[in-house]
Amino acid sequence: MTRAGRVISLESIIVDLRVDVPELPRIGGDVIASGSRVQVGGGFNVVAAAARQGVPTVYAGRIGSGPYGRLVAEALTGEGVTVGGPTDPDEDSGYCVAFHVPGSDPTYVTVPGAEGRLRPEDLAGLGPGAGDVLCVSGYDLMYEVSGPTITGWLGDHGAGPRVVLDPGPLVLDIPTPAMGAAVGVLDVLTLSAREALLVAGAEPSGGELHHSVRRRLGLRDATVLVIRAGDEGCTATGGELRGLVPVPADVVDAVDVTGAGDTHTGVLAARLAEGSDFGRALTAANEAAALSVTVRGPATAPARSDMRNAAID
Repeated sequence: MTRAGRVISLESIIVDLRVDVPELPRIGGDVIASGSRVQVGGGFNVVAAAARQGVPTVYAGRIGSGPYGRLVAEALTGEGVTVGGPTDPDEDSGYCVAFHVPGSDPTYVTVPGAEGRLRPEDLAGLGPGAGDVLCVSGYDLMYEVSGPTITGWLGDHGAGPRVVLDPGPLVLDIPTPAMGAAVGVLDVLTLSAREALLVAGAEPSGGELHHSVRRRLGLRDATVLVIRAGDEGCTATGGELRGLVPVPADVVDAVDVTGAGDTHTGVLAARLAEGSDFGRALTAANEAAALSVTVRGPATAPARSDMRNAAID
């Protein structure tokens, strides 16, 4: 089978500042960190995961011109990702401070930069094809400038390529008009189990959780809803799928779950771009996400050659 298209990501790329702490301080308090790390993250995890599958990958967002922006540009070059967006001459790329407490999920504070100022003219020459897969983040739908740019652009181009949205942990904070515009052209919505429960507003499980999320967000029948559940794999409904489809995950010894959802999204997008059906694409995404959590760091998606599900369908 020949590859059908590219992965084109509009998910903004920022720099992750990881801080390891014994506990989060109380308001007005302080704690002594045991370590820290600076790495490129955000949407970089998605494009890195896709590119490591050997699928042509394009980053279409803005990059800053300061030290963080240079880190972003160097990281994209290192992964062989094509830079399709402009460099902002006046502003640096944003960053995210991630506080890691042993035994708990990370806590984040995001500071937007140049990536939050995507304008229509920035996307004018992108020209997505019918075989391409577009990746969009919920963070970008929240930005005052990038949000309307992306939803307007999707309205013009979303009927051709597949559109994949990962709303992220701020799913309930996305403005209703922006979410509604995205839902109208959405082919895949991928959520963590926690995010799905936030949307559902209750604690249903399995098919009931899917039904509640689909109803509350007004998803079309043609939209595939993926709910990621960590070591339990993921479940999916809608589109070409018949009923609730569970896709199990490998059992691994996890050391760092940072970026696992992004790995899942990037590999899913890559496999869809080259023509895999959803079942095979989700199986590969689960395997990649499981491998990624066995390595410390945010952008730890495996190379395709390191996966069992490496063959082109």
